[in-house]
Order: sequence, then structure tokens, then C-alpha cells
Amino acid sequence: METLDGAIESINVFTKEFVKEKDVVLGISGGIDSALVAFILKKNLRREKIHLYSLPFGKENPDVKKVADFLGMEYKTVDLSSALEFFTGYVNDMKTLGNVKARLRMVFLYSMANKFNGLVAGTSNKSELLTGYFTKFGDGGSDFQPIGDLYKTQVFHIARILGFPQWLIEKKPSADLWEGQTDEGELGITYEKLDRILECIEYLKEPEKCRVEGCSTDDVKRIYSLVRNNAHKRINFFIPKVGFRSVGTDWLE
Repeated sequence: METLDGAIESINVFTKEFVKEKDVVLGISGGIDSALVAFILKKNLRREKIHLYSLPFGKENPDVKKVADFLGMEYKTVDLSSALEFFTGYVNDMKTLGNVKARLRMVFLYSMANKFNGLVAGTSNKSELLTGYFTKFGDGGSDFQPIGDLYKTQVFHIARILGFPQWLIEKKPSADLWEGQTDEGELGITYEKLDRILECIEYLKEPEKCRVEGCSTDDVKRIYSLVRNNAHKRINFFIPKVGFRSVGTDWLE
């Protein structure tokens, strides 16, 4: 990616061309990724075509309103606690319930997309998609991912260029799926270091040739393994090849 200005322009063109005149549904969390996606939608679509939803499980994150006020956009809050209650009788470990929460949110967003005959916009960035730091068919499920080719550090840089509030840029990234959860805590590495390693992978460098300040060879190899082992999450489904042209392999849309 040559410049971040060029990245912004590419994303704007893509969004206009992909969405055309459809409605778009987006879940907002009070974090920087969903805030940037909402900003992109606002710039490229008519306001009445954008439907924002905050989907807490109980108390709403107060940052959602602060983000909406900054964007000058309206949103609706839908508490999904009652939907989660069914699953708590079957699942009680924190991480699995976190996946259930992410999938329940996507179920709701797609039901709204059906209502409006529209599309669901995703909020995953490239760092998350490569490392598998998302829930398959949860926050990883969408019709398009506007910031899916931006590393997390690039998301921060673009937010600065666009004049996002400092508190939002400095906020510790978190999916808010349980108390005290942070992205970097779960990943075991800062986004600054992670993205440098991911760039090595993107440009096909061998792990031994990937030099990142503050990271050992073992750190680098762990991230390489993380990307490789989570490749299945970047594919919707696997199909054994039987026919002349097969979906997912040589059937080019």
C-alpha cells in the first residue's frame, strides 16, 4: 500500500461501487474499527441508507454514544441478554460464551439486513483476519470488510488523519466480550510489533529473516504459526473436488 491517502481513496471507491444503492447495517461497539467503518459509510452513502446498532449484553458501553456524537450519526440499542440466556444453560466457559455473543450479534445484524434488503458491513482489520482474532460467523461474518486490508496500526494512523478524537485513538482495543478483555492481552503482543511481523509474512520473508525490534525469533515464529494455523477461519467452507469446476477452488465468480 503506497500511502494511507491512497488507501482511503481506494476504500471509498470500493465502498461506493460495492454497495451501490443498497442499505447497509453495521454494529458499533465504541471502538476505533467500527467507528472508522461508520465514518467510511457516512462519507460514501446516503444517511438514510445506513443503519447503526449497538448490541450490548446488559449495560451499554458509554463510548458508543461518544463515538456516535463524534460522527453525528444516530444508532439504536438492542440488548441481547435474553438471547444469551438460552446458551448459558449449555455453555459456561468465558471464551466460548464470547464466541456465542459475537455470533448472536451477527444473527441480529443479518436479520436487519434482510429487513432492509441490504448488506452487513464488517469491522475486522487485516491484523485480526490474518491472526484469526475474530469469531467465524460472528464478527468475521459480513458481506464486505471495508478495513479488511488495513493493519491495526494503519487504522490508528488513518483515524489521526481524519481527525478522530484522541481518547478513541488511545483507547485499548477490546471486543468487550468479558470484563478486562483486551486484544493485545489475548494476542500476547502489541499491535505495533504484530503488524511488523505480519508485513514480513505478507512480503514472503522467512521467519529467520524477519527482524522486529523487541521480538525474539520465538515471538516471530509464534505469529507465523498463528497465521498458518488460522487459515481455515479465512475460508467460509471446504469442499472436496468432484466436478469440472468447483466452488471455492476453480469456480471463478
